[in-house]
Amino acid sequence: MELLTWTPVAFYKKLFPRNKEGKTFIPANVFKEAFTSAVIYYYIKKDREIEHRVKNYLLKKGLKPEEIIDRIKEIIFEKYGVLQEIELPEKIFIDEKDLYETRAVIFDLKNWEDVAEFEIEVFKGKVEVPIKTPHLEKLKAACHSYCEALANMEKKMLKDHPLAESFYLPLTDSIKKWEIPLRMGMWTDLRFKGHLFFFWRVKEVREKLFEELKTDIRPTKIIYLPKENATAGWCELSI
Repeated sequence: MELLTWTPVAFYKKLFPRNKEGKTFIPANVFKEAFTSAVIYYYIKKDREIEHRVKNYLLKKGLKPEEIIDRIKEIIFEKYGVLQEIELPEKIFIDEKDLYETRAVIFDLKNWEDVAEFEIEVFKGKVEVPIKTPHLEKLKAACHSYCEALANMEKKMLKDHPLAESFYLPLTDSIKKWEIPLRMGMWTDLRFKGHLFFFWRVKEVREKLFEELKTDIRPTKIIYLPKENATAGWCELSI
């Protein structure tokens, strides 16, 4: 497969890692995290039994933030093996010419304001990624379901902000045509990223998590790149 970065990919407020020879790479975990968000969203939305079990878990008292995502993955893994059966190298090497530094802003979608800014190294280009999976069609469906919903949520929150028309309107149209959409790397500043995105529309879960964890489960603080007039991490895997 080939990864195409439609908008630049960042690596957690720092440089991309290098090996001993100085070659830059994307760790496999960056891909796995993107797949995880999509699969969690897709199967909670698709399977009522899983939705019910995850919802009951999230409404329990004494949730431990560091255990939430692992427990949700366990619930899904008991029934579906999509994530466990993805194979890819631990390091995906990228060309130095496709790396550059740019200014990044943490933009609050709810308040339409910048809350922080910094210089960051980003990757913008193409790279071959030898991914193997027996669940390609399910993975494709999951990634489309999640990424399209995420893009539409961000666009909706922006309302009549200029970015909604200049960036998100064409994005929400074109993403439907991508083979396998992914949201990768550092694209939000919030702890749970998009892993709990499905439940933002379920009032009792939304309020419970806000009360216990003091966080909005929607990824409302996103990484915006002013020079590119784009938000970070929108990618496509093509076969």
